[in-house]
Amino acid sequence: MDSIHCYSRLEEDINKSDASKRTSYDLNPPVVIVGTWKDALVCDVEEIDDACRENILKYTENISEDELGHIRQEYFISNTEDDPSLEKQLQEKKKVLPIISFQEIQKIAFDSPQPLNDEELRLFLEFHHEIRALVHFKDLPSYIILDTQWLSNAFRCIVTAKKFRDISIRNIKKWDVLYSRGKLYSEVLDDVFRKENNFSKHKGHILNVMEKFDIIIRPIISDRDGADQTLCYYVPCMIKSEPEYDIYEMFNVTENTCTKSTWLCYKFRFLPPHLMNHLIASLCRKYTVAEFITKEQKRQVALFRDSAVFELQKTTKLTKLHVMKCPNLIQIQVWQFGKEREGGLFKFIDEFVTEEIVKIISTRFKMSNVNFEKKWECGHTKPESVTGSNDFFSEEQITEYYCETCTCTHIYIGEWQDLQKVSEAFYLFHRNFARRRRLSKSCENDPGLNPTTESISLVRTTSSKVCVRVKAGIRDISNIYGESSSAASLTGFTNEEINFTKMGIIVLNILADASYDLLKQDKPNIRPRRECDITNLYSEHRNLNKHIPSNSWGGSWQRIQNTDLAIGDDIERIRLTRNELQHSRIFHLDDTRFNELCNILSDLLKRFDNHNKPAILYTDQLNKILAKTVSAEEVKLIKNEIFGMTIEVDFEHQVNLPAQ
Repeated sequence: MDSIHCYSRLEEDINKSDASKRTSYDLNPPVVIVGTWKDALVCDVEEIDDACRENILKYTENISEDELGHIRQEYFISNTEDDPSLEKQLQEKKKVLPIISFQEIQKIAFDSPQPLNDEELRLFLEFHHEIRALVHFKDLPSYIILDTQWLSNAFRCIVTAKKFRDISIRNIKKWDVLYSRGKLYSEVLDDVFRKENNFSKHKGHILNVMEKFDIIIRPIISDRDGADQTLCYYVPCMIKSEPEYDIYEMFNVTENTCTKSTWLCYKFRFLPPHLMNHLIASLCRKYTVAEFITKEQKRQVALFRDSAVFELQKTTKLTKLHVMKCPNLIQIQVWQFGKEREGGLFKFIDEFVTEEIVKIISTRFKMSNVNFEKKWECGHTKPESVTGSNDFFSEEQITEYYCETCTCTHIYIGEWQDLQKVSEAFYLFHRNFARRRRLSKSCENDPGLNPTTESISLVRTTSSKVCVRVKAGIRDISNIYGESSSAASLTGFTNEEINFTKMGIIVLNILADASYDLLKQDKPNIRPRRECDITNLYSEHRNLNKHIPSNSWGGSWQRIQNTDLAIGDDIERIRLTRNELQHSRIFHLDDTRFNELCNILSDLLKRFDNHNKPAILYTDQLNKILAKTVSAEEVKLIKNEIFGMTIEVDFEHQVNLPAQ
């Protein structure tokens, strides 16, 4: 008790001046005093309870009054009597039903002797999921699996479904594809569930849980082959095929056609066998899987055993990501067709892959003894020969290095790092300045667009560090979507550029307005709207700490669940949408991601309509933008607005983008 009390503190809502006047108050953490052998006593209940209280008093009589604040009300329980609790009832249900609907478990919880409300039921399910007593996911709430062995059997009947292979001669070729390439057609699934009636009723939920565990994956692939491509899964552990010939030859990666990045290597002392499958599954959900033409002139997705190729540019297919596994090493390389590399270009890929690996290791499997470090190697090294032998340069100003593989010098680009070096920082400085000069000439007749309101200044200079801030002035572009007369033909602009433009208008106007209107309710004396952007609005909300996100501030998309609907969660969604555009290295937004963001923001703005009660509904403004035809001027303006946001270049450390 002494040790516990030394590291505790009063509840935040207890005022110190009031606490001195009170005789008792609660302290955290609560302490539970447990007594045993109650069932061995032979006397009536009241006598037992009195004896228990007397023993508690004896134990606490030498404890200070402050320490007593940790002890709450006493409870007397017995584990020798039948307990009609929810847990007991579920154990009985498990004997006859391996899976139960959420509505049914709600009814059981409500009808139990100690009814649980929805929040208590949610905590109950989360706890029992953590201890592996049942299977329940917040994002798959329809069913709760009571018998985990039943679920394991369901997995096994698909993954080891060879015994069902001969029941359908008609689908025999698709069965062969499953055991050679891990491709699981819907017809094969129908064969399995037709044979296993025990699982067929819950086929949809079983498949969703298998996706959740990455036992099966549904990658983003080209729709050129129609339903044949979309109605299938891949089973990573069953992908037995390897590239039938050299991967570079397969995609025509040559010195004349392509520029290869250096290899980024995630080096493990011990690489868990299935970590690569989970990483490929994560990449499949984010990027389109690349396709190649086989020697038999058939189109096939580039998913192989322990390697895969993804499209970083879905429409143009000019940039591809190659990921592969070697002993104790996961290595990735980017192929660029038709353009030169730039420093820091692929930092966003590194961030995503690193975050996924850490999440798989620490969150999903809680493997505390698995660690890795990042290395790099010359891009000309053959994939099978990569060892990850080079450390990343930190404080040295490196522009070239000697490559032992090629026995010559190479220019050091630093594609995977933030722009750290002075030379790169000044390159960024001059590039932004030149762009603003060009914008100034095109906007001479529009003072509202004149970049002379922007500032470029040295923030601080020391012997060890120089920091440059290139800051775009805040300009009001709220009239963009209201001027239909400016709409013109967009010949020369792709659909992805139009998507990016519309999303940029939504971010810079509607989302910023919603965030500003919310802040105005909590902080009356704030700057005018024209002086506020999402970056400083987010900072204000975070400092106020009134609308707290479900998973704390500064999270990633992966941490926000569909069921997280607090105002703070929507503030985070606004920040993440804005960051996704600003951090994009290309002015493209493919249809899939555009539609995903539109659905997210439509629901978000409905909630802000209800909370803020704006004069013109945010959802109406959203629909107006989505329906409008954007002009060439709007495309150019949004491009400059998004990519001209505040950037800090720290010569000693890294580029710090605001609102990370």
